[in-house]
Amino acid sequence: MPSVRIADSRRLAVTLLRGLCVVAVLGAASCATITGSDPGARTPGVIFDDQGIEWAAGGAIREASEALRGSQIRVTSFNGVVLLTGLVPEASLKRAAQQAVEENVRKVRRIHNEIEVGPPVTNVSRINDRWLGTKVKTSLVASEEVDGDRVHVVTRDGVVYLMGLVSRAEGDSAADVARSVVGVQKVVKAFEYVDAG
Repeated sequence: MPSVRIADSRRLAVTLLRGLCVVAVLGAASCATITGSDPGARTPGVIFDDQGIEWAAGGAIREASEALRGSQIRVTSFNGVVLLTGLVPEASLKRAAQQAVEENVRKVRRIHNEIEVGPPVTNVSRINDRWLGTKVKTSLVASEEVDGDRVHVVTRDGVVYLMGLVSRAEGDSAADVARSVVGVQKVVKAFEYVDAG
């Protein structure tokens, strides 16, 4: 698999450069000021860590077994909270994917394993998911009750997963907005809440 590793290395290099550019532009003091006023914001360092987690987790899953190497699993990390979505042909692979992340990836604080057992999705389904995710994100940004920039949207087979650092009220509002979008089959909240309770 050398070509995959080279591609992953290039992707990581681009991610590193982007992260450094953000820090260089904002400066350490500016970053602290910005994030200190908003408990739902991630620092450039946390964003960088999340990208590293996604890259490392994807590699760990592919290396865990030949069956997982060819599976359709997507890893999304937000503030160290990892969401695993996609499809595998049998339940044991769902557990194996989570175990690969738990045992091999640092800085993961929690894992939401939403991998399903079933046949691979078609390219048409993937395109529909991208379109659905765009519609949900647009609705969130347009909403007056939700700061759409603080909510990360992942779509898979008509299911919308919402991630982010939000208050419980914001999380509920975001879920309501997502449910109202035509084509959404189900909404799963994978938020981390900034308020107590």
